Amino acid sequence: MLGILGLLLWLACVVCFIIVLIKLFQDKGALHGILGLICGLYTFIWGWINAGRLNIRNIMMIWTLLIIVSIIVNVMTGGFHYSFGTPTTTP
Repeated sequence: MLGILGLLLWLACVVCFIIVLIKLFQDKGALHGILGLICGLYTFIWGWINAGRLNIRNIMMIWTLLIIVSIIVNVMTGGFHYSFGTPTTTP
């Protein structure tokens, strides 16, 4: 159940990323847009810096909240859990 919630949160984050990326392409041009496509952190930071000017403050708040909730859900479901070593089998 929480895995499905994590997937939905990820999908919502991608939608917010695409919205801000479109604004980045429109405002800064192709070079910055491609950089934003390669590095999502650049898109996120650029979005917060220009949120007031481009009127995307609500999108940025939603995106930030989705990232925080997504991290919490992933920790709760063990999404960041990795086992190291040789697996043991029981007969």
